[in-house]
Amino acid sequence: MLYSEDEKEKIIKQFLPKIKHHALRYHNIVHSVIELEDLISAGIKGLLEALNKYNPSLNVPLASFIEYRIRGAIIDEIRSLDVFSKEYRKKVEDLKKAWKTLKESGKEPTDEELATSLNITPTELQEIYQSITASDVIDLDNPVITHQGDKLNLSEVISDGKDIFEDISFRELKERLTAAIESLSEIEKIVISLYYYEELNMKEIANILGVSLSRVSQIHGKSLLKLKNFLENSLIEK
Repeated sequence: MLYSEDEKEKIIKQFLPKIKHHALRYHNIVHSVIELEDLISAGIKGLLEALNKYNPSLNVPLASFIEYRIRGAIIDEIRSLDVFSKEYRKKVEDLKKAWKTLKESGKEPTDEELATSLNITPTELQEIYQSITASDVIDLDNPVITHQGDKLNLSEVISDGKDIFEDISFRELKERLTAAIESLSEIEKIVISLYYYEELNMKEIANILGVSLSRVSQIHGKSLLKLKNFLENSLIEK
């Protein structure tokens, strides 16, 4: 379907609050490496691409398709920066491996056990948790391929909204992940709920909980580590 310039401008104005909403949520995580205006511009670009690619025969509401493309364009803009060094990536991978190894003992590893296993200080461990928030929030929107070839997005599984690509495999995984979220600590569940269900940004969550922004990032990062580990194990079992 072709849109005139006036129609495009009208649609941009209509969705601009939603674009700013998604841009701000991600900007609170990666504010040190990219400007908010750049993310908003990426969101507008995603909207225009959605208008060009939308196919009514898919039986997907235009608004849902547009929002999906807006968020995807913002994520692509951040991902293109590749701001995470090899040293940083190694630290995160080492933490994930240590988590899995210690978890095999049958209980959730403590921060003290993880720090000892990695031969780092508790402060350094918290810094890695905080960094995971920056990388894995973006990674959450990467599709995970199951053995059946299904594409699943963890952020869509966590959120309460209806995924436009929802299928039986998706619903099964959502049930498993819901159980995983229930296994989180109370503070972790609150942060996950406020960020993914209520769609608050990190600064708003920090104000609600009465803690620092860095503390929210740490809690969020640790929660993602647990959930991603659960997701990987679920896909292996399928």
